[in-house]
Amino acid sequence: MHEMLFTFQNTHQALKAEKYLKNLKYQVKLIPTPFEIFSECGFSLLVFLSEEGHETLSRDETLNHVDCYLIIKEDERNSAYEKI
Repeated sequence: MHEMLFTFQNTHQALKAEKYLKNLKYQVKLIPTPFEIFSECGFSLLVFLSEEGHETLSRDETLNHVDCYLIIKEDERNSAYEKI
């Protein structure tokens, strides 16, 4: 399973994207934007998905996201973020 992180311009867009993805049966979690990532909004959307889904989802204009990142787990406490 892969994890993606979406950033938004504001909280309203993040909440709207969360609802949209839940309706599409994605497993999602609204989280504080990691300090390593600059974002206009303090909330980001963490999405858990299969490898096949990440390219399609990153281009989904309905999400109205600013940036999209693949999360690379370095260990239990550390992650790296690859912008796509």
